Amino acid sequence: MIEIVFALILELNGKMIEHVYKDSLKSCLYSKRVAKQEVNPERVVFKCKKVKAETEVYQDRKRIIRIIQE
Repeated sequence: MIEIVFALILELNGKMIEHVYKDSLKSCLYSKRVAKQEVNPERVVFKCKKVKAETEVYQDRKRIIRIIQE
């Protein structure tokens, strides 16, 4: 399924290394704050973005399979 979602995107040296689906911008920003406390922010950049993504439901939860457009 293709849809617009919020994603917490992690970039290392300018390359996307991870993306995590979030229900809302508020939950994305909260996760971003928590992640910045746990990881060295000099190497990893966290961004909350509304993106077009291919999603699926897995174990009763929606997850991003791949980001189509940032």
